[in-house]
Amino acid sequence: GGGGGVRKKEKGKIKPKVIKLPRSGGVVSRDVTFRRMSRSQCIKRYFNGDVITPSTNASANAAMTLSANSDSLAGNNAASASSATGGGTASIPSIVHQYTPFALEMPFADLTLHKLTSVSLAASMLPVSAKQSTDPVQLLPIHDITPTLKHAILAVCHPSAVQNYNVSGTASDLYLSGVAGFVAVENVDMSRDILSLLSPCSGSLPSFHLLVGDITWME
Repeated sequence: GGGGGVRKKEKGKIKPKVIKLPRSGGVVSRDVTFRRMSRSQCIKRYFNGDVITPSTNASANAAMTLSANSDSLAGNNAASASSATGGGTASIPSIVHQYTPFALEMPFADLTLHKLTSVSLAASMLPVSAKQSTDPVQLLPIHDITPTLKHAILAVCHPSAVQNYNVSGTASDLYLSGVAGFVAVENVDMSRDILSLLSPCSGSLPSFHLLVGDITWME
């Protein structure tokens, strides 16, 4: 029945067909400024998490502690404390970030950087009915790290992808595989040959193979 038909399609590996639909009425394209701000907010959320407020219980406990300490004072001491603290109240942080990113310092010699470049040929440059044989995306090794790398967002390659790439030498084994995460270049110290990175978690990087694109971020 129907199950046999599904199995036949799975064996034949039928590729899905993408059908483009007309744009709905009222849809407005986002401008460059809006998209740039949205990307910056997404990157900040990746490293710092969402903005959260302290729990109500924690704020109430802090207020009760301040009240108790204020009541224990007497006479001039209470008046002095009240005037010094602005009426006997202390400022309580109302907004905090969900995560705390960590700073890493990595020597240049320990890192292997690859620059992603696009190499695509127009149909007019190819013979009739011919297809491009080279990979449209190439990896260029970066041997000399310069201060221009500051504020760049780097992708940390997954260790299994690095292992496959070392065996095959195929660029797609790196850039088509899932990455372990992202880091931001905070500073490039040319005098010490140190790259300062902002990482979303503590500890060493899963691998020292990093992919360099065109995305930059500065908080």
